[in-house]
Amino acid sequence: MGLYDRDYYSEEPKKRGPGVSPVAVLIISNIVLYFANQATGNALFEKMALVGVQTSSPFQWYRCLTYAFAHDPNGFMHILCNMLVLFFFGPPLERLYGKAEFTLFYLASAIFGGIVWNVMHFGASAAALGASGAITALVILFAFNFPNVRLLLWGIIPLPAWLAGVLFVLYDMFGSVSAVDNVAHEIHISGAVFAACYFLTKIKLTDIFFGKSTGGKRKSSRSTKSVSSANISVSKSDRDFENLEKEVDDILRKIARSGEASLTEKERDTLRYASQEYQKRSGNKR
Repeated sequence: MGLYDRDYYSEEPKKRGPGVSPVAVLIISNIVLYFANQATGNALFEKMALVGVQTSSPFQWYRCLTYAFAHDPNGFMHILCNMLVLFFFGPPLERLYGKAEFTLFYLASAIFGGIVWNVMHFGASAAALGASGAITALVILFAFNFPNVRLLLWGIIPLPAWLAGVLFVLYDMFGSVSAVDNVAHEIHISGAVFAACYFLTKIKLTDIFFGKSTGGKRKSSRSTKSVSSANISVSKSDRDFENLEKEVDDILRKIARSGEASLTEKERDTLRYASQEYQKRSGNKR
């Protein structure tokens, strides 16, 4: 694979694995459920919403996820705003992390927000619904990965992504303290915290749920002593190349976040060396 064939440099999204985009699936699912709820006279969302007095029962804990797919049935702006943010911020993160990891991050952030809210309102008559917690997590994760990307606040005011993330958090912190609106700020803040922890710890949810890829099981009927020096050399070369690819991935992520000007001379040398290695390997395969 060529050095600049990677996802960070592609203008069009590259598919990572079979199937459609999880962003598209999430948007369509939310919209379909919204109109299905309208057809049932709000009976569906009554079963999906996060209600403190109901989630005191373990049999109702499923609501810690389903609430994120239910939106205000009395107006379309709630779901419209959430889906628009998902539409704009979701695809870059999906390309960066891959379909499976992105999907798990979205669902896990929603569940985390639901659990936190449920603990804070355990046994109360208060209710919460909407994807805003997971959406906030996406915005904050985007800000961490692409801090210098320029965004347009309300489509007018330009500001870097990192500042937009800070403003998101400050707004919710103020809202949670003042309690002057009907917004579940605790869920939003939980989503922001989840995204920050996820980014800073570099945790991989796919590794947790599906296990780390081992690259296939090793098969050998010979003892270690009988392996030839040529085989050892090839194995060492493959390991070195894998390490080089990991270094390149880290450098390209840095470029995506902060631009090429942020690279050190050592990182530039690594990219030049990697480009030569890719060309050599490509020539050997012909």
